[in-house]
Amino acid sequence: MSDYLVQRIESSPSITVHPYTEVTALAGDTYLRQVTLTNRNSGEKPGSRDRNLFLMIGAEPNTEWLNGCLTLDAKGFVRTGRDAEDKALASQFATTTAGIFAVGDVRSGSVKRVASGVGEGSVVVQAIHQFLNPGVA
Repeated sequence: MSDYLVQRIESSPSITVHPYTEVTALAGDTYLRQVTLTNRNSGEKPGSRDRNLFLMIGAEPNTEWLNGCLTLDAKGFVRTGRDAEDKALASQFATTTAGIFAVGDVRSGSVKRVASGVGEGSVVVQAIHQFLNPGVA
């Protein structure tokens, strides 16, 4: 998450951040009426009558299993769009391994927004078709 967004969240009187906490129950009828939270460190279950919920899952990529297979940046995000010599690849979503593409939050340099990830996914389809059928325009 960008520092700008962190500062906005921390300074907002209408937002409460609960780190190390998981949602263990939701209750309501047509609308959300109550959220039950459990702190993983203390086991505490703070009472809440929240009617809104936003989850921030985290900004650390789950890419350890790719190390050695694809080029990752210093933070573990998949590098795309450039080869090992820093020359542009045919697609900005191409990795250094031919036929493997990365889009969305896992991609180094992405804007980490759902709409962008969806858009990148739709755009990369053309590059996948070109890889699978190189002679077809």
